[in-house]
Amino acid sequence: MFEIKRELLAYLISIAMLSGIAGCSSADLEDAAEYFKETVQDTLESSSEDAGEDKEEIPEKEISREQSAYYYGYSTLEEEEQKVYRQLAAGIENFQERIPVDPISQERLEKVMRILLADHPEYFWTDGSSSYTYQELPGGELRNMEVQPEYQADSQEARSLKGQIEAAAEQWIREAPQGDTYEQIKYVYETLIERAEYQENSPENQNIRSVFLEGKTVCMGYAKAAQYLLNKMGIFCTLVTGTVTGEKPSSHAWNLVKIGGQYYYMDVTWGNPGYLNPVENDAYISYSYLCCNWDTLAPTHVPDDTIPLPPCEDDSYNYYKNKDRWYDTFDQDQICQVIQNDLAQGAEMTELRFAGEESYESATEALVSGNLIRNAVRNSADLTPGQTFSWQTYYGGSDHLFIIVWQ
Repeated sequence: MFEIKRELLAYLISIAMLSGIAGCSSADLEDAAEYFKETVQDTLESSSEDAGEDKEEIPEKEISREQSAYYYGYSTLEEEEQKVYRQLAAGIENFQERIPVDPISQERLEKVMRILLADHPEYFWTDGSSSYTYQELPGGELRNMEVQPEYQADSQEARSLKGQIEAAAEQWIREAPQGDTYEQIKYVYETLIERAEYQENSPENQNIRSVFLEGKTVCMGYAKAAQYLLNKMGIFCTLVTGTVTGEKPSSHAWNLVKIGGQYYYMDVTWGNPGYLNPVENDAYISYSYLCCNWDTLAPTHVPDDTIPLPPCEDDSYNYYKNKDRWYDTFDQDQICQVIQNDLAQGAEMTELRFAGEESYESATEALVSGNLIRNAVRNSADLTPGQTFSWQTYYGGSDHLFIIVWQ
């Protein structure tokens, strides 16, 4: 994440009372006091006049109505904050060392910077870390505020990297299915998991360079790359930051997407088995966190207050429900039949997702400790003499998903 440091440049009026040095009389002191009074008055009037002068217009990034539809954070800001957002965007895109902005409080400035970076995954050359200066007049008015961002790459290097990133992203987009929004989101979800390995110590893993140029990243890289790709494809997607619960709560990033008039969450990182167990990196993809509702994330994800989030209640795109692999209760005969059907169809894996902890534990006990899988294979009508099956099971996630990979 980023931080903002403050440096205060204040206009101060100091009145020094000197006595005994020049042997001043009482009349001299009265004259001196009157002089200081006039000086203070002149300074205040001058400051007031300066404040009323026309100031040079601060450059702003032009944001069209079409573009603003993808800048979810921008839409949540007040008008004054939106102006500062546009001023910061213009400066960052031009690699300005000192970016003039309309004066606002430190709290609001930090909020605007967080939202700006959340809206723009393409700004890979800065993480928002910055300092700022301003001038404070005697009445408390703030003027001449400037932000000094820290850049991770200079303009020449960034432009070269930007070209490489855009070329890689365009290649991925050309391979995406056309038409159906859900299928396009699913494609991005799968492609990021398949082409970018989860690796905690990967370089540049807080921005999209790590995904498109290195092929190794962490949650922030996944989430920003998903946003970058989907926005380019004309699909709404924004960044969500927060924490995940557990034995060791940690910071995390995921996405908010939109299909039709409904919002959904997407967590590419948690869809990747390599996040929890690197050994399982290529074993399967969990679709529990693809276009899911808040009920799915609520037990483990805690969003921060960077942006106000809309309700995510619709469950129309639940992958396992739509594949008839969602089970409210555990029925041993039913699961046995599902396994046998998959074997008959030559499926590479059997996916089973259970609605609650109780049904999931019962299923896990029968499938792992018991003989349910073995009996299903042995009694399969499609098993020919001498034919054998081997399998690997994956389970234990908070999404109550059980995977059998057939080998």
